[in-house]
Amino acid sequence: MNPRILIKCVWLSVALHPGMLMADTGLSLSAAEQLALQQDSLIQGYSESAEALDEQAVAAGQWPDPKLKFGFLSLPTDTFELDQEPMTQVILGYNQMLPRGDSLDVSTRKMQAGARMQRADLELRKREVLLKVRKAWWMVYLQEQTGVIVEQTRALFEQQRRVSESLYAAGRKQQQDVLQAELELSLLDDRLQQNDAMQQESRVVLAQWLGSQAASRQLHLSESVFSVQLGPTIDVLVEALDTHPMLTKRNEKIVVSQQDIELARQKYKSQWGFDLTYGKRSGQNMDGSDRADFFSAMVSLDLPVFTEDRQDRVLSARKKQLQVSRYEKQDQRLKLVSQLKQKHVRWQQLKQRMQLYDHEVLPRARQNSKAALNGYQSGVVTFNALTRARSAELKAALQRLQLAVDQAIAYAEIRYLIGEDVK
Repeated sequence: MNPRILIKCVWLSVALHPGMLMADTGLSLSAAEQLALQQDSLIQGYSESAEALDEQAVAAGQWPDPKLKFGFLSLPTDTFELDQEPMTQVILGYNQMLPRGDSLDVSTRKMQAGARMQRADLELRKREVLLKVRKAWWMVYLQEQTGVIVEQTRALFEQQRRVSESLYAAGRKQQQDVLQAELELSLLDDRLQQNDAMQQESRVVLAQWLGSQAASRQLHLSESVFSVQLGPTIDVLVEALDTHPMLTKRNEKIVVSQQDIELARQKYKSQWGFDLTYGKRSGQNMDGSDRADFFSAMVSLDLPVFTEDRQDRVLSARKKQLQVSRYEKQDQRLKLVSQLKQKHVRWQQLKQRMQLYDHEVLPRARQNSKAALNGYQSGVVTFNALTRARSAELKAALQRLQLAVDQAIAYAEIRYLIGEDVK
């Protein structure tokens, strides 16, 4: 047998019996996941954005910068002398506006909620990357194993061709059987070429997340990949949706809306400020004594008395926006629950179909193919019947492989919804 076919036949046993552990040093699914998370630029971007909002939250809780003033007051324009007039002063002043009510604390809480929204985006991006790289990895695996199965089937058809030639040489079969066997081999060769093209396309998709060098490696299948389980009931899985980043982000958006309401309420409170001024005078009084310096202290505040078309309108708008945020959260959760239930049903159905193929379809397909070969060699089965048996076995093996990949992708989609921690 061709060494390449022999090696790939070992891979075929994993497609038909996925519980086997392969001693291979290729690219495992877990390694692909870690590499994709490390290389994704948006993950780093969201992390930086969250840290930036943390910094802004600290800044939002600080008083506004004070104002310092320096100048001259009542300076005579005829001589510009500081000691000529008694009202001439060199002014040094300090002005500070105080925050309105609790607006600084509210602004800080709003910024902190914004930072948590960015971290929710970060977590969501991680889940998206894991889902996409898992799908890409499984598509490469599907094409790899499809090639393995088709090549093993080709080896069987090559054996079948030699049997046909032997029987034809002995005068027991017609030449058409030999020609038909050669046609089947050509069709399988064409299928292998198509598979190679599809595998290259799948690796291009995988390279988007891992890079070309990593994506070109042969895949390594871990035993645990096909032994995953979803132990909890669907109700437990639905509860896990509460930690989904989309809902976390909606929760924080509600917090932001609540803080906007608080900020609107602070607008009803007066904003206070104070001004301290020291005036230095030069020269002497008429009695020869030094002129006294001046000190001024003033307090200011605004009076929000006309609130009907300003503060009242803003507060009403903020309350309506809070309701919008709550409705959006409810709608998002309903969508996630629906997606989870659909994926869970699909995962269970695929699991049942795989059991059917493992216990009934594949064993019967192999038995049928073996019986057809024995019957053909004995002259009681036609070549077409043998070909149909071989094709049925090939179709069953490929379908079993497809079911395994579909179930793995369904599991990845469920993990995207409930997270990695739910067992």
